[in-house]
Amino acid sequence: MINLLPHEEQRQLRAARTNVLLLRYNVLLLGAVIFIVIAVSITYLQLTNTKLLAQTAITDNNTKSSSFIPIKNQADQFRTNLATAKQILDREVTYTKVVLAIAKVLPSGVVLENLTLDSQTFGTSTTLVAHAKDSSRALALKESFQTSNLFSDVHFDSIANGDSTSNADYPVTINLNVTITKDAAK
Repeated sequence: MINLLPHEEQRQLRAARTNVLLLRYNVLLLGAVIFIVIAVSITYLQLTNTKLLAQTAITDNNTKSSSFIPIKNQADQFRTNLATAKQILDREVTYTKVVLAIAKVLPSGVVLENLTLDSQTFGTSTTLVAHAKDSSRALALKESFQTSNLFSDVHFDSIANGDSTSNADYPVTINLNVTITKDAAK
């Protein structure tokens, strides 16, 4: 088939087809731009709405939390009191344990006249007065105290052999100078 159309008209027909194609692309591009603008505006509206809802929730939570301030203050006060109680209990000395430990190291036939314990007694020199049935038990008392981990620096101040009727069962009076270790209170 021979094309009998003049060259000018052929050029015009090709230009018309290109123009139609460009017009379609422009309409498609315009449709895409409109779609993107609509999508962006819908997203913007949703984000704005979410922001308003979040701000409303924040103000509601702030008003609710302000009603819990007295409870929070009570909890903080309670926490402070617990910390103070813990400090006190950590420094507490259980004298019962110390007295029982001293009683365990006392040999038979020896009794203590008195025992005074306080927080200043630990780590300082203390004089204990004991009574024994005989002088060999007085030596056993000193040896028992020396081998115990409750005492350090154990030595006799005096040993007296008395025939008093008030201590007929325990005639030997012992003045023993000892230092009760600080670890004994723990």
